[in-house]
Amino acid sequence: MVDLLGLRAGERLLDVGCGTGTQLAVARQCHPDLVMVGIDVDPAVLARARRKLRATGTAPNRPVSLLRASADALPFADASFDAVVSTLSFHHMPTATKRQALREVHRVLAPNGRFLLVDFGQAETGLMRVFVWLVRALRLPEATTLADHVEGRIPAFLHEAGFMAREVAPHWRGIRFLLATKRRTST
Repeated sequence: MVDLLGLRAGERLLDVGCGTGTQLAVARQCHPDLVMVGIDVDPAVLARARRKLRATGTAPNRPVSLLRASADALPFADASFDAVVSTLSFHHMPTATKRQALREVHRVLAPNGRFLLVDFGQAETGLMRVFVWLVRALRLPEATTLADHVEGRIPAFLHEAGFMAREVAPHWRGIRFLLATKRRTST
């Protein structure tokens, strides 16, 4: 994630759906001078993230801010972040929430910022198709929300939100790495 985002000293990083804070801990080790914020809707995982970040000895002069917030209503001003990342969170969101969350990421991203979306993509391999079939057969909660991903709709959702996106790493077990930037508009 750190390499794919091309993080630079002094930048502001937002982790959407930060979970237990693993990526934030890694980013902090590589770039202790970043301003970092993680959001998640689950207070229990945020508590685990706080413990993890304390245990990894992150720089006390630049602590990581962790907030309970939803991706579709980010509590930040426009253009607040140079980089935004989300890993394996979007496939849990209903379609309308996903689309609004992408608009929110676009809003809080600085004009030359980047958004790395790491999540399931179109089911192209036999193994991935079996996985999707099992999720649906078991009627797991993700059976509905995963459909946008495995049916290949995420690039179109990114475009609708105002992004240009490209894959920046090889697929890994059905997971795609999409790096998005704001589309330039002509005046």
